[in-house]
Amino acid sequence: MARRPAKKKAAKKAAPRAAAQKVRRTQIAAPDIPLHPQPFPTACKVGNVVFSSAVSGDDPVTHELPADPEVQIRNAFRTVRRIMEEAGGSLDNIGSMKVYVKDREVRPLINKIWQEVFSNEKSRPVRHMVPFDLPPGRVCQLEFIAVL
Repeated sequence: MARRPAKKKAAKKAAPRAAAQKVRRTQIAAPDIPLHPQPFPTACKVGNVVFSSAVSGDDPVTHELPADPEVQIRNAFRTVRRIMEEAGGSLDNIGSMKVYVKDREVRPLINKIWQEVFSNEKSRPVRHMVPFDLPPGRVCQLEFIAVL
């Protein structure tokens, strides 16, 4: 019995493999950006994305926590601005922010400062306010993600 010639299998082309990109994570720090008291940075940059940890209202020079809630909130937003400057961007690069509050009673004050900081009502980051058991004396902490 004659054998049929074997069909040749089509050689499968290997799909081009994407080269694994080595992305560097760099800490964002400056003398007027208060350090986080825990063993992680206040903010870091991975590729073109900036992430913050909980940014509080410590004074940028003395690093003390003011008693006045409005001063704390303004300091927190000032620190966010400085983080973004050190990262090579601005507040306009922030896409999302979480605001952790000790008490929802500070919402009107946060909204007032929010509207000053992000004055263009058509270009503000999304925001979520969350009641949270903050460390003693703190009225708020800010956490954000930004894309440069």
